[in-house]
Amino acid sequence: MTNDQTVYPLTSLPQPETELNNSLGNKEIQIPEPTQARSELPRISIITPSYNQGHFIEQTIRSILLQGYPNLEYIIIDGGSTDNTVEIIKQYEPWITYWISEPDNGQTHAINKGIAQATGEIIAYLNSDDYYLPGTLFKVAEYFRQFPDTDLLHGICRYVNEEGEKIGEQFANIQTLAEILDLWDVWWKKRQFVQPEVFWTRRITEKVGFFKEDLNYVMDYEYWCRILLENSIVGKIDSELSCFRFTSNQKSTHKTKVAQELLKVVFPLIWSDSNKLKLKSRMTLQGKWLYHVVLDQEVQKSLNAGEKKYFRFIKMLIIVFRNPQILLVSNLQDRIKRFVFQSNES
Repeated sequence: MTNDQTVYPLTSLPQPETELNNSLGNKEIQIPEPTQARSELPRISIITPSYNQGHFIEQTIRSILLQGYPNLEYIIIDGGSTDNTVEIIKQYEPWITYWISEPDNGQTHAINKGIAQATGEIIAYLNSDDYYLPGTLFKVAEYFRQFPDTDLLHGICRYVNEEGEKIGEQFANIQTLAEILDLWDVWWKKRQFVQPEVFWTRRITEKVGFFKEDLNYVMDYEYWCRILLENSIVGKIDSELSCFRFTSNQKSTHKTKVAQELLKVVFPLIWSDSNKLKLKSRMTLQGKWLYHVVLDQEVQKSLNAGEKKYFRFIKMLIIVFRNPQILLVSNLQDRIKRFVFQSNES
């Protein structure tokens, strides 16, 4: 479904039906006045994949429309919701560029359908339980105007609870392929991107293609890895851009499954000789994989079996001998030192 080309003023937006206690307060109805003409601003395409998020989606929609960004392309791909989602979308139909509600193959499929519709120079997707903070799209547009070679841009993401109350924030610190592939000392050490704060260019999408639909939890991470595989330039804005809402039923709360899928994505990338990783970086990442995934599991098996410490240590040495990359991992070096020190004391 598409709307016509009539431009409807944002002051005519319907009154919100859902009341969420978010930190925007009365600021939500303040529509900024653009300082540049629509033709001078890059088109930004925002895609919202949705399914049965009637309680939250209105806040998502309003946070995008009330940016007041004049060259916005807003696309909603709903998977055939059976709650009040479609009724809410219809209320905002005059301000939505394209929307559809039909059964699909899940969130990633919905995102890809949105990308196929998108025509913007800058692209992002915002899930139907998250929302943007005021001024975000103008900040993004201005950054890309100043630094046009940027391929991927992020800011600070605010963490909120179901009621929209701030419970934390995240400011990523990743610039290179080696960093994003380092799950152990970068991604899981609070340097990771958070999806709602990330924007990228059509230029890089044309190089890397669509999101992988066989991934259930970390399709965004895998997409960012492919972007960085292209030696892309990462930019960042030192400002809160978006809110990531923690809810009890969201996929990202399945920590074990998320970790397993992350490891599945990383494995072929750090063992490939064809990517852009330097030899030392690749060997170090392989060492970290072998240490955390192979050696740690063997140690845990030994502990569960009640084997003696020295027998366990011999097993560790055999693994290290077969996989010398592990010697590059500082954790192993510390572990050996502790073992030797404890042995001398006894």
